[in-house]
Amino acid sequence: MPSRKKSQSADELLGNDHATLDKLLKGLFAALDKAEIPAVFEHLDFFWARLAMHIRAENLHLFPAILSRLEDTGPHLKDLPPPAEALEAIAQLQADHDFFMHELAAAIKAVRRLKNTGHSERERHTLDEVAASITAISKRLESHNRIEEKLVYGLPAKLLTPSEQRTLAAGIERELQNLPPRFNGAQVGA
Repeated sequence: MPSRKKSQSADELLGNDHATLDKLLKGLFAALDKAEIPAVFEHLDFFWARLAMHIRAENLHLFPAILSRLEDTGPHLKDLPPPAEALEAIAQLQADHDFFMHELAAAIKAVRRLKNTGHSERERHTLDEVAASITAISKRLESHNRIEEKLVYGLPAKLLTPSEQRTLAAGIERELQNLPPRFNGAQVGA
């Protein structure tokens, strides 16, 4: 009888996705170092799509599940940060999400323009600006991920029933597997 694959928790799914996104980001930096515009665009577009999937999972499933229960917490729930601290952390994470998507959209637009032109000093300058933007995103992602992994990702296990945790994990998993159709069969960053 085949063994059934153990379901992952929301914490495990999102933590593992951080590792995947880190690998994709390294691939993007490698493409930027080589300054090969088509490869930069391919890596950037895939990273943007995958990060958007991760953000969607958090915004549509994780954060609402946590926020709906923070108001119900009382002194009987130990090991929880004060609700105000959790609310502030989630607000910061959502602001980070907006920053990431805005910066990546601008980088995509710039690299798309470069794909349609030849090489020049001005284009090298544009690629340097894109690299600087990706570096800023990477640095902000480091602190962002620490907050998520140390504070937010553990909250569902403390706030939700086992059934609610399974429902949350299923919703997150569905979002993390919902790759845009333009990447069907793509091996970017793999």
